[in-house]
Amino acid sequence: MVNTKKEVQVAKAYTKQQILKSKKYPQKDVLNALLEDGQRYTQEEVLELLDNFLKKEAR
Repeated sequence: MVNTKKEVQVAKAYTKQQILKSKKYPQKDVLNALLEDGQRYTQEEVLELLDNFLKKEAR
């Protein structure tokens, strides 16, 4: 009998405060406006939010 394990990688999620304290993201003011209190975000989600915001056309 073959015993196989499927490894599932769980992305770490961080709070707004943890992200704002991070040196990884220099756009603190933008992130402060985009992120919601009490919500947790993965690094990929934060990058996607920033990317979408920065690509928006100014009115």
